[in-house]
Amino acid sequence: MTLKSEVDQLFLATVESGNIRYTLQPVAAPTALVSGGAAAAWAWAPYVEIVAAAIIPNPCWLCGIICHTGVVETFSGDIAIASGAAAAEVDLALFHIIAEVGIITPADGISVSVPPLLLHLVKIVGSPRLACRLRKSTAASAAGVSLKVLIASAVGS
Repeated sequence: MTLKSEVDQLFLATVESGNIRYTLQPVAAPTALVSGGAAAAWAWAPYVEIVAAAIIPNPCWLCGIICHTGVVETFSGDIAIASGAAAAEVDLALFHIIAEVGIITPADGISVSVPPLLLHLVKIVGSPRLACRLRKSTAASAAGVSLKVLIASAVGS
């Protein structure tokens, strides 16, 4: 893609944006993004698949994430959204979250003040597999969140 065509797409995305469609992935239940119990504080847990290859539109833009249902404990953490085959993932974006468990009652889930959205969208070409991983401030535990990614399609069309 040339610089001019990319600038044209960005213009269409911000000014002529009537064709853009936003979707959440996965379509059904959210991805359980859990530390796995083995990762120490601020160590990355293994990747968890969000969607398999050939599911998301080609091309599309990663806009942000939606997190809820925090489990086990309150923590500060980072979420990496990646694309690529298993064991060959490449991080596309990092998000920082505060997962507060039991804000209203002990059975309540996560509190995230605003859905983490990207200032500049990340273009994803080729409909690859999407995955995520978590690192958190607390010691080894099975703490985590439920997650969906926000995707824009038909940008620049």
